[in-house]
Amino acid sequence: MTKESAANTPKVTIIMPVYNGAKTLERAVSSILNQTYHNWQLLILDDGSTDETVEVARRFQDMRVQVLTDGQHKGIAARLNQAVSLATGKYIARMDSDDFSYPERLSKQVQFLETHLSVDLVGTHIRLLNREGQDIGTHIFPSHHAQITARPWLKSISVAHPTWCGKTAWFQKWKYRDILKNEDQDLLLRAHESSTYANLPEILLDYTFIYSFQKSLFSRWGSAVTMHHFYIQKRMPIWYKISLFFVFIKFFRDFFTKRC
Repeated sequence: MTKESAANTPKVTIIMPVYNGAKTLERAVSSILNQTYHNWQLLILDDGSTDETVEVARRFQDMRVQVLTDGQHKGIAARLNQAVSLATGKYIARMDSDDFSYPERLSKQVQFLETHLSVDLVGTHIRLLNREGQDIGTHIFPSHHAQITARPWLKSISVAHPTWCGKTAWFQKWKYRDILKNEDQDLLLRAHESSTYANLPEILLDYTFIYSFQKSLFSRWGSAVTMHHFYIQKRMPIWYKISLFFVFIKFFRDFFTKRC
């Protein structure tokens, strides 16, 4: 895509909150600079990093890259909402500072959204990498909304957050809430009955998966809290609530087993 043709395409705002991401940020941003789609802006929102994140971010000499920092640590949900409020694109794409977008990611997602006007949010399959950058597998997700959102009270909604690309108006309507590091699933749950999700049937992002017991535990806790909010909102039957009770029991059992 030439710069001339870029002017005739919808603008995409990529939002990238980052905290202490100096070691991985250059690779992530470079993957955006190397996109075949050129009509974009990248908002890098530093969340009070104590390493050289801001210095690394400011090295990029591209007018489309904007670095925002205020020295405060507000949390990812607050930074995402800040980015949404500043977005100037028709579409918003999510990106984490330790992930890598394939060159045709934005082009293919925008093309899909432009030809499937009822879709609010589209993701992709992902390749999983460990801390050392080694391939440890792939995640393949359903393509259509009905399969993506099937029984959301029993499993997460299958749109990997770093692959999101959706209508800016959708993000502005629903916004993020601070739900124990589970803000993405919370948003998907709240919006799924009046929105349409999709996944492109190909891998367009490398996702860095760093496992730790503590991270896994808090992820499960965040999921349980998110589902608790969902149950209250939807007034789900008692037997759904009983299943949630066992999630909480498992969380505390794992927590105290590890401590002992």
